Amino acid sequence: MQTKCPYCFNDLTSARYAYQCQGTCNAIDDPIGSQLHGAPRQWKPTSFASAPAGAGPDWAPPPLTECARCHGPVAECCPVCHHFLPPAWRTGQATCIALAGARATGKSIYIGVVVKQLEMLAEAHRTTVDFVDGASRELYRETYEKPLYETRGILTPTPRATVGDAYQRQPIILSLGILNGMRRFIVLRDVAGEDLENRVEGQAHLSFFQHASAVLFLFDPTRVPEVRNQLQDLIPAQLHQGGDPAVVLNNLNFLIGQGNPRLAVVLSKFDTMQTLTRVADTELSRIMSNAGAAFMRDPGNARPGYDDEDGKLLHAEVRSLLQRLNAGHIVTAVERPHTGRVLDHRFFVVSALGAPTEGEQLHDHGIASFRCLDPIRWALAKDGAV
Repeated sequence: MQTKCPYCFNDLTSARYAYQCQGTCNAIDDPIGSQLHGAPRQWKPTSFASAPAGAGPDWAPPPLTECARCHGPVAECCPVCHHFLPPAWRTGQATCIALAGARATGKSIYIGVVVKQLEMLAEAHRTTVDFVDGASRELYRETYEKPLYETRGILTPTPRATVGDAYQRQPIILSLGILNGMRRFIVLRDVAGEDLENRVEGQAHLSFFQHASAVLFLFDPTRVPEVRNQLQDLIPAQLHQGGDPAVVLNNLNFLIGQGNPRLAVVLSKFDTMQTLTRVADTELSRIMSNAGAAFMRDPGNARPGYDDEDGKLLHAEVRSLLQRLNAGHIVTAVERPHTGRVLDHRFFVVSALGAPTEGEQLHDHGIASFRCLDPIRWALAKDGAV
């Protein structure tokens, strides 16, 4: 069975396995692991096993139980980045999702909300969601859940990665139980908007974008001058912050290179667009007052599967809306990227909170998310999970 490493997102095939010592052997610097991690890493003696010529797709090496040097325990690690894999990782299939976007597009808030909504999706499929490891649970609890659901405030922007900061290098790894007869995992990785607003050569620690199952590119509509001008008295000023999404998308295309992830272009903070219904006698207000449009209704989170027909309709509407917003360059960068490689893509709208914040706090009505699971359902459906 083929799946992906939850850290570097490279394919884990049956052709190569790696087992790293967990015993008393001395650790040494790991140049390859450090480069892919973006910070210094060490590793212990590792045994690699490659499939012999003519081996079938289900080949696996004989079980390795101890280190050849210290006779201590070993555990399977990724043959590429050398990070230890969760137990029995290869027995399931992982959908690895990378989030991208300029600053203040709401990526962190989206993650905080979508993990909760995955629980409803799992219930619709008669399964449950659980964190695969303690690191994922702690990261979600401290960084997303507490600030959003207990303090009821907005999350601070994702900090840029520094040598001593593991914030965005630790993915959130979730088990979705058994879906369509197979154990399924979903992996979420966030990246600071600043890291994507500036193209830097040799960003090996961001190479996971080209190996992802899907990339979610979040696009803030308030970065469009026409929208921002009409909403200046209706939404908080901090919603106008953030970098140029076109620059981020071009840099993202550069990072993906010859990779082949699916690309979800997500119009985030869509509650700000819905606020246009309160602006009198403008073309945009008339467009947003169409209650029958797919981008104005939410089919709900408790339904199983992914409604592809609804998704196609939403895709067409959002694509048209971006053109009307004078954001056609975003559509062009998706459909005719400078790399020449057109990815399997779809347009979405989401609102993680459902209403603009009031200062640094959530709206009094609480969290009323809108279509947040759509991009996740699409990615899972493409992998055959739903």
